[in-house]
Amino acid sequence: MGNIDLQTLFTSLKDEVSALAISSLKQYKNEATADGLKLLDTLKTDIENWKNELLKGEISVEDLEFLVLGKKELIEMNTLKQVGLAKIKIDEFKNNILKLIANKLAALL
Repeated sequence: MGNIDLQTLFTSLKDEVSALAISSLKQYKNEATADGLKLLDTLKTDIENWKNELLKGEISVEDLEFLVLGKKELIEMNTLKQVGLAKIKIDEFKNNILKLIANKLAALL
């Protein structure tokens, strides 16, 4: 499965982020989807680098999880913040997306 191309990976991630937004933040699904997709776009270069490093054996799955989750504090979800969603819910959603990214990349091995 390591041969998955970047476009396929991002399409899959976008679909899963949209589904996560709908299932976890129904009332704010549009805002959550927008912020979730923006998060993916923000991390696109990082995701590509992590994928390559993981497949080359330069980083372990544990390193990957640390690197991905380390981005949590650097990412803002402004649309959800503007509609007044509680910070804890925003952080939970953001964390779930980052875990999704880490799990999706780890599954490439």
